[in-house]
Amino acid sequence: MSDEKTYLKVEIPVEDETPFVPEQPQPTAADAVKAQAANVAQQAWNSELRKKATRGMKRGATKIAAKGQQMLKERMVQAAEQQARQQTEAIKTKIKETDWQYEAKQGTANGLRWLSAQLSKLAKRFTPKEEKEIRD
Repeated sequence: MSDEKTYLKVEIPVEDETPFVPEQPQPTAADAVKAQAANVAQQAWNSELRKKATRGMKRGATKIAAKGQQMLKERMVQAAEQQARQQTEAIKTKIKETDWQYEAKQGTANGLRWLSAQLSKLAKRFTPKEEKEIRD
């Protein structure tokens, strides 16, 4: 045998085939109904009646939101006013219940004690030292 390699040649004949094309479905009555329904829905969406109703709903929702916000604001103001009234009443009650005569006596006594202590210190500064203490 010889060392030469022999190649086998395979030839495939070219066939004239037409490419596969799926059949186009023929429009049916259902397709016509679908198209008509889509057209009617689009017309309804673009209609003035729908636009007017949408605008009305938006205005109504805006009014409701504004009214709710106003009510909330009023409630907050009322709560703050009520709290201020309660604090005012508590202060008035405390003022009425306070024994001002006792408070005045107590304040005067404390003031006199302080004044006495200050005068005592001043007196010690001006008191001459005894001779015994000077000689020591």
